[in-house]
Amino acid sequence: MFDVSLRLDHSLPFCNFSKLFPTVGIQRWCNLQVDILEFQVSKEEDAGKLERALGDMLKSLGAHLIRFNRYSSKNMEAVVGCKCATDNSTVAMIEWAECIPVMPVNYRGGFEHCRLLAFTKGTLDGALEALSKVSKVEVENKSVVPRESARGAITVPVDEFLGALTKKQLEAFVTALQMGYYGMPKGATMDEIAANQGMKRSTYEEHLRKAELKILQAVRPYARLAYVTSQED
Repeated sequence: MFDVSLRLDHSLPFCNFSKLFPTVGIQRWCNLQVDILEFQVSKEEDAGKLERALGDMLKSLGAHLIRFNRYSSKNMEAVVGCKCATDNSTVAMIEWAECIPVMPVNYRGGFEHCRLLAFTKGTLDGALEALSKVSKVEVENKSVVPRESARGAITVPVDEFLGALTKKQLEAFVTALQMGYYGMPKGATMDEIAANQGMKRSTYEEHLRKAELKILQAVRPYARLAYVTSQED
């Protein structure tokens, strides 16, 4: 199996949107039913313009905005009813070529950065050929995934959820799991776990809450995608 990372330069909707806001980082999760878009804005004055421009882009696509959330002045999320097809979406093109697009797709500076998995050289060539018809294609990285590693390649990597945790935060979280803190009923209280770890409750709680926050932030777009898709169904 082939694992390939690409940089694409094209005039399809999301890439064009990125050209309008080159300093805004955009992450996109898509299952061809719902798009989850996360925006990281470096200039606060871009925030209002971005929301209006997003509405114009969706209108031109015939797509609809399900929800728009502002988490801060520089972090926003849009949930969109997907109108992706092989004539307007690289994600749809990759899937049509019988390859797997790996989420999220990233946009910055007017370029799309995407990753795909191909089970054969033939399907990889088919995907690259389809993309080259609408885009300049630059292969940034290409590797062969051994068969025994395929499971990890086509599922969400553990590092995506746990990689941001410090050693102390990870230890606090694993200890809470092992001692039944998240059980119903609880197998241990915060005070008991802190005592078991030989630290003050406030110190242990700080490590645990930071770990929980990082994990929830990592899983949020996947949870949102699943939830909105179930609502649409």
